[in-house]
Amino acid sequence: MTLENIVLVVGGTLTGLLAGVFYAFDVAIVPALRKATGKQHIAVMQAINDKIKNPVFFLSFFGPTILLPLAAYLHRGGEQFLLLVAAAALHIIGANGVTIAGNIPLNEHLDKVNAEQISEAEADKIRQEFQGQGAAWIRYHRIRTLTSTAATVLIFIVCLSKSLSK
Repeated sequence: MTLENIVLVVGGTLTGLLAGVFYAFDVAIVPALRKATGKQHIAVMQAINDKIKNPVFFLSFFGPTILLPLAAYLHRGGEQFLLLVAAAALHIIGANGVTIAGNIPLNEHLDKVNAEQISEAEADKIRQEFQGQGAAWIRYHRIRTLTSTAATVLIFIVCLSKSLSK
């Protein structure tokens, strides 16, 4: 296996793993949190915000930031180059950028809330503002889910085109 293929497979796998995390939030975690009380929602999101900061998650979050541009560079001059540039841009801007500029500041704001010191009505209002229909966190999350999924699809297309061209 060549270096360009190793970089492509590892970068693509990490991109897919990140898309999977975002997808799981969309289809399971957020709907479950919407069923929780406001105080439960705050406590669970604070725990998730704390536990997600770990080396394994950081590898899937930042790994493609390095590996996808490198994969594009290694494929320069080939038919896959532009697809890999697009995948890298989708990941860097749509997944990393939106998370860093949009979701993380909202998470940090939520982390400052002491759910034990507010009423359930106040906690439920915070939950609705955070993850209710049309909330900013949800809009940002949908963008990062769609862009990371699109980046993964482009990488699959690149892999398929490489196997078909042989």
